[in-house]
Amino acid sequence: MKKVIISSVAAISIIGMTGCTQPNMSDSTRTKTEGAVAGAAAGAIIGGLLGGRNGAALGAALGGMGGLAYGAYVADEKSKYANTEDWLNAEINKAHQANQDIRAYNSKLSKEIAETKRLTKLYKQKKISKKKLLAQKKLVDKHRREAQKKLASIEKTLANQKSVLASSKKSNNPSQTKRLAKEVKTMEKEKNTLKAHTRTYADMSVMLAV
Repeated sequence: MKKVIISSVAAISIIGMTGCTQPNMSDSTRTKTEGAVAGAAAGAIIGGLLGGRNGAALGAALGGMGGLAYGAYVADEKSKYANTEDWLNAEINKAHQANQDIRAYNSKLSKEIAETKRLTKLYKQKKISKKKLLAQKKLVDKHRREAQKKLASIEKTLANQKSVLASSKKSNNPSQTKRLAKEVKTMEKEKNTLKAHTRTYADMSVMLAV
Protein backbone atom coordinates (compact mmCIF):
# COMPACT_ATOMS: atom_id res chain seq x y z
CA MET A 1 0.00 0.00 0.00
CA LYS A 2 2.85 2.36 0.84
CA LYS A 3 4.29 1.80 -2.67
CA VAL A 4 0.90 2.61 -4.22
CA ILE A 5 0.70 5.90 -2.35
CA ILE A 6 4.28 6.88 -3.15
CA SER A 7 3.82 6.04 -6.82
CA SER A 8 0.60 8.05 -7.02
CA VAL A 9 2.11 11.10 -5.34
CA ALA A 10 5.26 10.88 -7.45
CA ALA A 11 3.26 10.73 -10.67
CA ILE A 12 1.11 13.68 -9.64
CA SER A 13 4.18 15.69 -8.65
CA ILE A 14 5.94 15.05 -11.97
CA ILE A 15 2.86 16.07 -13.93
CA GLY A 16 2.47 19.13 -11.75
CA MET A 17 6.07 20.23 -12.09
CA THR A 18 5.93 19.77 -15.83
CA GLY A 19 2.76 21.82 -16.12
CA CYS A 20 3.85 24.61 -13.77
CA THR A 21 7.11 25.20 -15.65
CA GLN A 22 5.49 25.97 -18.98
CA PRO A 23 7.00 29.28 -20.16
CA ASN A 24 3.76 30.81 -21.44
CA MET A 25 1.73 30.00 -18.35
CA SER A 26 0.19 33.04 -16.62
CA ASP A 27 0.57 33.61 -12.90
CA SER A 28 -3.17 32.95 -12.45
CA THR A 29 -3.06 29.63 -14.30
CA ARG A 30 0.11 28.58 -12.48
CA THR A 31 -1.52 29.28 -9.11
CA LYS A 32 -4.59 27.23 -10.01
CA THR A 33 -2.41 24.38 -11.29
CA GLU A 34 -0.28 24.37 -8.15
CA GLY A 35 -3.43 24.21 -6.05
CA ALA A 36 -4.79 21.29 -8.03
CA VAL A 37 -1.49 19.41 -7.81
CA ALA A 38 -1.16 19.97 -4.06
CA GLY A 39 -4.76 18.91 -3.50
CA ALA A 40 -4.39 15.82 -5.65
CA ALA A 41 -1.22 14.77 -3.81
CA ALA A 42 -2.85 15.21 -0.41
CA GLY A 43 -5.97 13.39 -1.61
CA ALA A 44 -3.90 10.50 -2.93
CA ILE A 45 -2.20 10.06 0.44
CA ILE A 46 -5.46 10.10 2.40
CA GLY A 47 -7.32 7.98 -0.15
CA GLY A 48 -4.47 5.50 -0.30
CA LEU A 49 -4.44 5.07 3.45
CA LEU A 50 -8.19 4.43 3.40
CA GLY A 51 -8.56 2.33 0.29
CA GLY A 52 -5.37 1.26 -1.42
CA ARG A 53 -4.90 1.88 -5.16
CA ASN A 54 -8.54 2.73 -5.86
CA GLY A 55 -8.71 4.92 -2.80
CA ALA A 56 -5.57 6.78 -3.86
CA ALA A 57 -7.01 7.42 -7.32
CA LEU A 58 -10.34 8.64 -5.95
CA GLY A 59 -8.60 10.72 -3.30
CA ALA A 60 -6.37 12.31 -5.92
CA ALA A 61 -9.38 13.20 -8.07
CA LEU A 62 -11.34 14.72 -5.22
CA GLY A 63 -8.29 16.43 -3.76
CA GLY A 64 -7.40 17.82 -7.16
CA MET A 65 -10.83 19.38 -7.54
CA GLY A 66 -10.63 20.86 -4.06
CA GLY A 67 -7.11 22.12 -4.66
CA LEU A 68 -8.17 23.68 -7.95
CA ALA A 69 -10.97 25.53 -6.18
CA TYR A 70 -8.64 26.97 -3.56
CA GLY A 71 -6.03 27.74 -6.19
CA ALA A 72 -8.72 29.58 -8.13
CA TYR A 73 -9.58 31.58 -5.00
CA VAL A 74 -5.96 32.69 -4.62
CA ALA A 75 -5.61 33.55 -8.30
CA ASP A 76 -8.92 35.43 -8.48
CA GLU A 77 -8.37 37.45 -5.31
CA LYS A 78 -4.74 38.20 -6.18
CA SER A 79 -5.75 39.58 -9.56
CA LYS A 80 -7.77 42.33 -7.86
CA TYR A 81 -4.65 44.05 -6.50
CA ALA A 82 -1.75 45.89 -8.09
CA ASN A 83 0.90 43.91 -6.22
CA THR A 84 1.37 40.92 -3.92
CA GLU A 85 1.92 43.05 -0.83
CA ASP A 86 -1.44 44.83 -1.18
CA TRP A 87 -3.17 41.50 -1.79
CA LEU A 88 -1.62 39.90 1.30
CA ASN A 89 -2.51 42.88 3.48
CA ALA A 90 -6.12 42.60 2.29
CA GLU A 91 -6.19 38.87 3.06
CA ILE A 92 -4.70 39.49 6.51
CA ASN A 93 -7.42 42.03 7.25
CA LYS A 94 -10.04 39.60 5.95
CA ALA A 95 -8.72 36.82 8.19
CA HIS A 96 -8.51 39.16 11.17
CA GLN A 97 -12.13 40.24 10.73
CA ALA A 98 -13.25 36.63 10.37
CA ASN A 99 -11.43 35.80 13.61
CA GLN A 100 -13.11 38.65 15.45
CA ASP A 101 -16.50 37.47 14.24
CA ILE A 102 -16.02 33.82 15.16
CA ARG A 103 -14.50 34.73 18.53
CA ALA A 104 -17.57 36.82 19.37
CA TYR A 105 -19.84 34.04 18.11
CA ASN A 106 -18.06 31.43 20.23
CA SER A 107 -18.39 33.69 23.27
CA LYS A 108 -22.13 33.99 22.65
CA LEU A 109 -22.49 30.21 22.33
CA SER A 110 -20.54 29.65 25.55
CA LYS A 111 -23.02 31.85 27.43
CA GLU A 112 -26.00 30.11 25.85
CA ILE A 113 -24.59 26.69 26.71
CA ALA A 114 -24.06 27.80 30.32
CA GLU A 115 -27.67 29.04 30.47
CA THR A 116 -28.97 25.73 29.13
CA LYS A 117 -26.98 23.84 31.75
CA ARG A 118 -28.40 26.14 34.43
CA LEU A 119 -31.98 25.50 33.31
CA THR A 120 -31.36 21.75 33.12
CA LYS A 121 -30.11 21.79 36.68
CA LEU A 122 -33.18 23.76 37.80
CA TYR A 123 -35.46 21.27 36.07
CA LYS A 124 -33.81 18.37 37.87
CA GLN A 125 -34.39 20.26 41.11
CA LYS A 126 -38.05 20.67 40.05
CA LYS A 127 -37.73 24.46 40.12
CA ILE A 128 -38.88 24.99 36.52
CA SER A 129 -41.53 23.28 34.44
CA LYS A 130 -41.09 20.71 31.67
CA LYS A 131 -42.67 23.22 29.29
CA LYS A 132 -39.91 25.71 29.94
CA LEU A 133 -37.24 23.08 29.43
CA LEU A 134 -38.78 21.99 26.11
CA ALA A 135 -38.85 25.63 25.03
CA GLN A 136 -35.14 25.73 25.74
CA LYS A 137 -34.66 22.59 23.64
CA LYS A 138 -36.22 24.35 20.64
CA LEU A 139 -33.78 27.19 21.15
CA VAL A 140 -30.88 24.76 21.44
CA ASP A 141 -31.88 22.99 18.22
CA LYS A 142 -32.13 26.32 16.40
CA HIS A 143 -28.70 27.42 17.61
CA ARG A 144 -27.23 24.02 16.76
CA ARG A 145 -28.34 24.36 13.13
CA GLU A 146 -26.97 27.89 12.97
CA ALA A 147 -23.67 26.76 14.49
CA GLN A 148 -23.33 23.96 11.93
CA LYS A 149 -23.76 26.46 9.08
CA LYS A 150 -21.27 28.81 10.71
CA LEU A 151 -18.81 25.95 11.09
CA ALA A 152 -19.08 25.04 7.40
CA SER A 153 -18.49 28.68 6.48
CA ILE A 154 -15.43 29.12 8.69
CA GLU A 155 -13.95 25.83 7.45
CA LYS A 156 -14.16 27.16 3.89
CA THR A 157 -12.64 30.49 4.93
CA LEU A 158 -9.85 28.68 6.76
CA ALA A 159 -9.08 26.50 3.73
CA ASN A 160 -8.89 29.62 1.54
CA GLN A 161 -6.58 31.38 3.98
CA LYS A 162 -4.32 28.33 4.18
CA SER A 163 -4.01 28.48 0.40
CA VAL A 164 -3.16 32.17 0.61
CA LEU A 165 -0.57 31.39 3.28
CA ALA A 166 1.00 28.69 1.11
CA SER A 167 1.24 31.20 -1.75
CA SER A 168 2.62 33.85 0.59
CA LYS A 169 5.43 31.56 1.72
CA LYS A 170 6.62 31.39 -1.90
CA SER A 171 6.75 35.18 -2.17
CA ASN A 172 9.32 37.54 -0.73
CA ASN A 173 7.01 39.00 1.91
CA PRO A 174 8.13 37.56 5.27
CA SER A 175 6.35 40.18 7.37
CA GLN A 176 2.96 39.55 5.77
CA THR A 177 3.52 35.80 5.83
CA LYS A 178 4.21 35.88 9.57
CA ARG A 179 1.09 37.97 10.29
CA LEU A 180 -1.11 35.77 8.12
CA ALA A 181 0.27 32.60 9.73
CA LYS A 182 -0.73 34.02 13.12
CA GLU A 183 -4.27 34.73 11.90
CA VAL A 184 -4.57 31.25 10.37
CA LYS A 185 -3.44 29.67 13.64
CA THR A 186 -6.05 31.69 15.55
CA MET A 187 -8.73 30.74 13.04
CA GLU A 188 -7.88 27.06 13.41
CA LYS A 189 -8.22 27.36 17.19
CA GLU A 190 -11.56 29.21 17.00
CA LYS A 191 -12.86 26.70 14.43
CA ASN A 192 -12.08 23.84 16.80
CA THR A 193 -13.86 25.69 19.62
CA LEU A 194 -16.93 26.13 17.41
CA LYS A 195 -16.78 22.46 16.44
CA ALA A 196 -16.80 21.54 20.14
CA HIS A 197 -19.78 23.84 20.70
CA THR A 198 -21.76 22.12 17.92
CA ARG A 199 -21.09 18.75 19.56
CA THR A 200 -22.20 20.13 22.91
CA TYR A 201 -25.42 21.42 21.36
CA ALA A 202 -26.09 18.00 19.82
CA ASP A 203 -25.59 16.32 23.22
CA MET A 204 -27.84 18.87 24.91
CA SER A 205 -30.58 18.35 22.35
CA VAL A 206 -30.66 14.65 23.25
CA MET A 207 -30.48 15.37 26.96
CA LEU A 208 -33.35 17.89 26.80
CA ALA A 209 -35.69 15.45 25.06
CA VAL A 210 -37.46 14.72 28.35
